[in-house]
Amino acid sequence: MKSLTLTFKVSILLAVGFVLIGALFPRPLEAAMLQAQAFFLNVFGWFYSLSATFFLLLALFLIVSRYGKIRLGKDTDRPEFSRPTWFAMLFSAGMGIGLLFYGVSEPVSHYATPPYGAGGTRDAALLGLRYTYLHWGFHAWAIYAIVALALAYFKFRKDAPGLMSATLQPILGDRVKGGIGNRCLCNALWCLCLVRARLPAD
Repeated sequence: MKSLTLTFKVSILLAVGFVLIGALFPRPLEAAMLQAQAFFLNVFGWFYSLSATFFLLLALFLIVSRYGKIRLGKDTDRPEFSRPTWFAMLFSAGMGIGLLFYGVSEPVSHYATPPYGAGGTRDAALLGLRYTYLHWGFHAWAIYAIVALALAYFKFRKDAPGLMSATLQPILGDRVKGGIGNRCLCNALWCLCLVRARLPAD
């Protein structure tokens, strides 16, 4: 077995520490997380919406532009699966559990306790559907697609490691292999742990 990397050790320590805090102090942690969520929603909610729309427009641009013809692999490589098969796999793995669970619970939750305004009203129902479409519609697919394209491009065409830090090679250069790259990986893994903690068990 290969030796554990510093990135793995730091990420595990952060995750275990967070779980321990949640187990030992559930109420204070819940209050702090709700307060942080409200702060980021109120201050950066507009930025999130604009970013999601930007990813959607970028994905559409890549589809119709010459960049959409770049092969995610070597020039001699050919797809292993057909497009319908790929779509089925991506849909099942990327959206299946989310749609099955949140497809009903999210609009109902927003209907009962909307981000703003009174709950249980027609406006709350419409708002709940709007937020659900934003989180699980084309915007979400576009975000997943852009991140997946970046990873696939550097992994299969540039033979880079399949790491988030590798996608920053054009910006950071060889520094992605050092401390900055490790910090990027820790941040990515930490964010993944936080997001995963919000999802239902598979």
